[in-house]
Amino acid sequence: MKLVELFPAERVFVDVDVANRKELLGFLAQRTAHLGLVDRQLCLQALIDREELGSTGLGNGIAIPHARIEGLDRAVGMLVTLARPIDFEAVDQEPVDIAIMLLLPEQSGSDQMKVLSGVAKMARQEPVMNALRQAGTAEDVVEILRDAEDGAY
Repeated sequence: MKLVELFPAERVFVDVDVANRKELLGFLAQRTAHLGLVDRQLCLQALIDREELGSTGLGNGIAIPHARIEGLDRAVGMLVTLARPIDFEAVDQEPVDIAIMLLLPEQSGSDQMKVLSGVAKMARQEPVMNALRQAGTAEDVVEILRDAEDGAY
């Protein structure tokens, strides 16, 4: 699955203002429900449960909150840049300003794990992340993702 398919413009949010990790997870769950993808409470609880196992803050200002969702038939992604960094208990203790949410089917196979691996690989590409931080619109983000897939970074 291509990044632009996983993160279409309607699932990209730029300069979101949240105060903490709990608010961010709530925002992600609310937006997911608003788009008719997954029930808000189901999404929120799955994300919280996953965070309780250990923070999904990768370091370098990036978090990849993710969860397996019963009844989901395909991977769902959402990308958020934050107006101001928040504490996410990341491995490097640095605040997070980009969140890349992934919801995966409960019975995820190797294809779904490739999606998670591909997103994690992109998140480690500093030029791509810096470009995302500068993006002014969801459409800008999608273009950056397209360029990243085409090897422009």
